[in-house]
Amino acid sequence: MAKAVTGLFADLERILLSAEQIQTRVVRMAAELNRVFAGRTVSVVALMDGALFFVADLLRQLEIPVKLHTLSANSYHGGFASSGDVRMDWPADLNFEGKDVLLLDDILDTGLTLSVLRDKINAQRPASLRTVVLLAKKRERVRNVTVEDIGFEIENEFVVGYGMDYQGHFRNLPCIGILNPS
Repeated sequence: MAKAVTGLFADLERILLSAEQIQTRVVRMAAELNRVFAGRTVSVVALMDGALFFVADLLRQLEIPVKLHTLSANSYHGGFASSGDVRMDWPADLNFEGKDVLLLDDILDTGLTLSVLRDKINAQRPASLRTVVLLAKKRERVRNVTVEDIGFEIENEFVVGYGMDYQGHFRNLPCIGILNPS
């Protein structure tokens, strides 16, 4: 599955998931969400900036009414590994009591960020909460977190592209890849 990388993608050691693989999976994930939430309006909580591409592609496939909320929350702070400190931008007027909530993120790594967000949303007593991630790393989690839908399971490697970055770079790659260590 891994291909040699040249040109625009020269900073990648290899492509992990092609744009076509990602789009095929996103369409299937949206179909499942359309089934699960049929007849209901969903409050979508999207974690930015890493999930930007995933959220945009997934939402365009949804055939249910949605109300989109974007949040900034992360624990990486520019490095290759989680710092263990979750920073979150939570608007004071954001309330999910009695609502169906769909939490979208790009990647499940340590579980810390998603568990903090799920706890905060659950404290508001939503009617339902479903968490969906594009990627889940095969690794031990710092905190256990419930994730109902996973696009792809990947090895415990640092990935970029399709919204995910390293120090602000590589978000615009249409694929997901592994950076060249040099």
